[in-house]
Amino acid sequence: MASDDPIKKQSNFDAYIGTEWIQLDPEDARARIELRDELRQPYGLMHGGVYSTLVESLCSFATAAAVWEEGKIAVGQSIEVSFMRPVTSGHAEARAVARHRGRSTWVWQVEVLDDDERLCALAKMTMAVRPAPTG
Repeated sequence: MASDDPIKKQSNFDAYIGTEWIQLDPEDARARIELRDELRQPYGLMHGGVYSTLVESLCSFATAAAVWEEGKIAVGQSIEVSFMRPVTSGHAEARAVARHRGRSTWVWQVEVLDDDERLCALAKMTMAVRPAPTG
């Protein structure tokens, strides 16, 4: 994803944790992370922060992709994640739908599933949409 356009450039953080971008459509945005030892909490489960990271990265990138040509950026405003079952191997895939697309705020609903399509977490992510800084 290397590019001079910041919307096409993967963040160093997402590269570090191994985020795989599947699609960025506001009707069906998807990304996933493969579980590896560095992403486990002490009991061997995927760390809750990884779920939250995946949700925020996906919603941020998908919102930014949708508003960039209007001269706007997207930044996280709030996140709420409820955990249902652990991911212990394979991948966690976030599937997000933008439920509200306002001028200054977007609200996303996100499901995080394991490789067997089981629901592992539900999230709501609110994004602030602001004018892109100049310079």
